[in-house]
Amino acid sequence: MDIKEKPSAVTKQQTDSMIDCYLGDRPAGGVIGTEVKDGIVRKGIDEEGVIGIDNGALRIQPLIKPGWGRSGIAYGPYKRQAGLSLGVFLTNGHNTSQAGPHPDELRMRLQRWALGSETETPLKRIIQCMRSRQRKFMWRRLLQWIRQGTMFLKVSSIRENLAIGFFPCEVPVNPLCEGNSFIIHALGAECGELCATTGSTFQRTVRGLQNVQMYYFVVLRERGAAYYAASIPRVPSLNPYPSMRLVAIDAENADERVYAGIHQSVLGEIGFRVDTRVYRTQVVTLPEFANWYGSAHGADTLTGDGSLDSSVTEIGGSWTVYEGEFKRTEQGLIAIDTANSAMMFLKSPVGFLHVLIKTTDKSVQGIAFIWRAINENNYWSIELGSRQCQLSIKENGIGFKFPATIEHCLVPNALNSLQVADDGERIRLYINGELVYGTTFFDTRMQDGLGIGIRVSGNGIGAVLRSLEAHPRDIPIPEVFDLGKPQLLEGNIVVVKDYFDGQSADLAGRITNVGARTWRKEIGKGFIQLTGGGAAKVLATVEKPCPGRTAYTIEWTNPGFADVDVKITPPGIRKGMQEKGRGGLIFWQDPRNYITLSLFHGEYPAVSIAAFFHVDGFEELYDAVWTNVGRRIYWGMPYDFRVVFDGKRFYAFINGEPVLYRALADVYSDWDHIQINRVGILANWEWGTDTGSLFQNFIARDRV
Repeated sequence: MDIKEKPSAVTKQQTDSMIDCYLGDRPAGGVIGTEVKDGIVRKGIDEEGVIGIDNGALRIQPLIKPGWGRSGIAYGPYKRQAGLSLGVFLTNGHNTSQAGPHPDELRMRLQRWALGSETETPLKRIIQCMRSRQRKFMWRRLLQWIRQGTMFLKVSSIRENLAIGFFPCEVPVNPLCEGNSFIIHALGAECGELCATTGSTFQRTVRGLQNVQMYYFVVLRERGAAYYAASIPRVPSLNPYPSMRLVAIDAENADERVYAGIHQSVLGEIGFRVDTRVYRTQVVTLPEFANWYGSAHGADTLTGDGSLDSSVTEIGGSWTVYEGEFKRTEQGLIAIDTANSAMMFLKSPVGFLHVLIKTTDKSVQGIAFIWRAINENNYWSIELGSRQCQLSIKENGIGFKFPATIEHCLVPNALNSLQVADDGERIRLYINGELVYGTTFFDTRMQDGLGIGIRVSGNGIGAVLRSLEAHPRDIPIPEVFDLGKPQLLEGNIVVVKDYFDGQSADLAGRITNVGARTWRKEIGKGFIQLTGGGAAKVLATVEKPCPGRTAYTIEWTNPGFADVDVKITPPGIRKGMQEKGRGGLIFWQDPRNYITLSLFHGEYPAVSIAAFFHVDGFEELYDAVWTNVGRRIYWGMPYDFRVVFDGKRFYAFINGEPVLYRALADVYSDWDHIQINRVGILANWEWGTDTGSLFQNFIARDRV
């Protein structure tokens, strides 16, 4: 519908808060065109009928033919105005979802499907599949495999899988270069990367994004947008709900009419099926973010007339000039002397700094911006120029310069954007949306410094600075957003502990140190044996790996909650030894219903944690959900593996960091819970079996 035909509808959506809670089940293909309420319609596109609603959330299923402009939901149109905001609470199907030719051909994939996880014969597995709820996915899966696993069809490579934000049309052709949006980029071994469109590029903000629940907020400005994100506690580089963190600013986009949208190009990887779940979507205007600096606690346009010294900023305080002289002009701030420096001090450390630098056609150098400042002798700074940029730190008056970089510099005769993202531990520097050093700096020195500043010297004089804004590290999510809370419960009472001490023997029959629970072998032909040195070890080697999935469990008395933790050491000490780590945890209802979460570690470049689901006697291998964990796990290095499971949803942690979340209903809409009757440890099958993982310090907690 053209916006000119019904201006009243557009005005209504501009001023009222639109929230979609996805109540009322809708079949796949039956969402687009339905009404939210009060005449607000769910728009977008669903070429293959993959978008549905169930269990209080939007479900986006994988496409047979991946690509942008084929699967997405949209709301609007809206007239651009400062403060117009989109908030979305979701779990992306898989942050490393990507499309391309399958590495193995169709015949091999079908053979692997027939074998499954090798816990039963292929004939029994096929019979179980025909009786299972999972059989309804087989036809689409087969079509996906044929399309990507044969030589008959050309398959394009797609590495960006999800876009969330404001777009100039209902169905964007390419969200990577349209509108203002978050983009999820597949990184492979490091899982996903959270990006944001800024200018003509997309800015890489959080690397190694794991498969957990996320909040995304895009707040429009008169020109451009600010991007905020949040998650659950202990996710690196992000704040836990109900706080959010600013991760990027765009200063260019000026689309007058926009649609709020969530668009998916690809889901899953190498033949696996996994769905995205959107819990709530809200569009609202935030008056408190309608000014040009949004959530900043320190901001100055740097325009006007007169000296910068002692002048008051729009928010945050006043400037002190320590050297030389700065002058405000209508175009922005200019430096007068050969060496000039000024600082201002805020109420809390800066988490994000943004400023615009107008250059001439002449080469410039010596324009520096300061943050984490304690005083004029202690601070961090980044010096910018046309030919190089250089990070430095000054401690007690003594400066140290990092190596200069020439890869990303100021563009001559242009309006350049500098962004500094700093959570107190990690520093990322951007010029015009590009990561200056191509990496993150990890450093906590002067992390509590409250000052920011400007230093201009040499041939940096002549550049014009304007629109300086500094944002805190912790920004409360505006109360008007009603997106729901993450449901993360943790155990608070230890019920079982086992140090696996005592003499060498099979684990079966052992009684735990705390809780007096008896271990028994539940699955498999392999063995897990006490070492005699305070550990239990999978009885296997490279030459003779564990013969299939093997699990040992103890009785559990709360069918609705278990918080289980164990220290696991993967076998081997380096790549090339052909060792395989498949250690993990199991949550058991009965022989026909259980879930496993385990490590995949070996010669393959990616290390992952994967969840497998055994439902009504059948386990669909290609419905596994996993996350690639990068360098969080290494050969021979022990790590704490913890899973919190309430019978409906689980969180998996590595060394206290959440890496994987799922609700059972996210996997199968008609399978929402199991009873937890037993819990335990296992050596799993996943493209090979374990060669000797070591378990220590088993702890199981309950809630009271």
